[in-house]
Amino acid sequence: MKDNIIKFVLSLSLLLFYYSFQFTFTVHSFNHTNVKNNIEYLASDNFKGRLAGTLENEEAAAFIKSEFKNLGLIPFEGDYYDPFNAPFPNRLDQDPFLKILDKNGKTIKDYKYNEDYKEDMLNFKKNNLKFSKKDTIKMNNTAMQINQGNESFIFYVPENSNLSFRSSFISTDSNSLYIMITQKTFDEIKDYISKGNTVSCFIPFDIKEGKLNNVIGYIKGSNPKAAPVIISGHFDHLGSDLNGTIYSGALDNASGISFVLEFAKYIRSLGTPDKSIIFVGFNAEEFGCVGSSKFVDKYKDSLKGAKVYNFDMVGSNNSVPLSIMAGEKDTINSDFIRSLTSTLSSENVTYSCVFENSSDHEAFRKNNIDAITFSDDDMTRIHTPSDKPSFISTKSIDRCFSVASVEIIKQAFDGNPMLIHYENILMVSLISIFLVFLLYRRTS
Repeated sequence: MKDNIIKFVLSLSLLLFYYSFQFTFTVHSFNHTNVKNNIEYLASDNFKGRLAGTLENEEAAAFIKSEFKNLGLIPFEGDYYDPFNAPFPNRLDQDPFLKILDKNGKTIKDYKYNEDYKEDMLNFKKNNLKFSKKDTIKMNNTAMQINQGNESFIFYVPENSNLSFRSSFISTDSNSLYIMITQKTFDEIKDYISKGNTVSCFIPFDIKEGKLNNVIGYIKGSNPKAAPVIISGHFDHLGSDLNGTIYSGALDNASGISFVLEFAKYIRSLGTPDKSIIFVGFNAEEFGCVGSSKFVDKYKDSLKGAKVYNFDMVGSNNSVPLSIMAGEKDTINSDFIRSLTSTLSSENVTYSCVFENSSDHEAFRKNNIDAITFSDDDMTRIHTPSDKPSFISTKSIDRCFSVASVEIIKQAFDGNPMLIHYENILMVSLISIFLVFLLYRRTS
């Protein structure tokens, strides 16, 4: 009887060792160095901030397409590119100005770009204006709104008169143009206006509409009728200012799309999933999540029941929790969120839950599709020229992987414990074989 038990335990241990040993050599180990290298590449000056509508944004899309193709992902609906039309800011080959004109139209003050004033990206419905005290002006100590007919223009002083922050472009915003100015410039303009002078301003951007691309590839599951799992991150950012200062967008969001690329290698090596897995590089997130909205509008009928894992800002070097961002109407008690928080707790990851529509999960949630965004809750350098690869932490990247990998295996591979725990199983089975062998020798 004892021999039979020993033989059974030994057989089971050998079987577990065999399969876990196979996984050890066939599964691609998620490599944070690969993620960091891709962040450095996409956030390099060569891509000039990846503003949607620019050649550099197209080059970033081409890089992602090439990576998907090299991984053996299947083109989605016959093509890796999924095009959509959208408005985008278009740089004009002219110089900006903000100046004060006297009653005869003569320039009496010419302000310096990037020192005294700078465009904000919010809108460029109209790129020039002149105004004086004859116009309707609403004003407080740090902002003025100029109304001319149906047009509205905003001049405002950012915190600490810091002109480096750049907002997302929102073509539907009700105001036509936003100009950041220092407090000193603001006070001077108020004084000049009160004395009957005219403010004249021109910003060399306008709005064009054209074709942009999301990039999509997928792995076909063994049950193609099952709702898919979607893994996504946006690759666009905010371009460069009129001085050529580049907003590299390393954390936001070269990090998220680089995480998705390395994660795709890992997932691809696990074998055929039960559910199809769709990998998406979204474009025009910085225009109000336009690319993801277009994607959901186009495919929502086939996405019912899908689970969406979006990655936006992964890899902060500041001590911040891993944020699980869900829709503004979600709660901590939803089944999808509870599964995530359970894994976060089991992995001993410090986290926070945020319920707001501020990333590419938004369109999915508005269509009742389960979706969350993994994000490091660090806004210290976001939308400024300081968002560089040198501030990326591979430790934070690994932290996100430890949670996302478990959750996505749960959903796409029916929670196969071998895929989640193969390294531990290998070690335990090896120890078991050794102990059983010792026990067998003692009893024989």
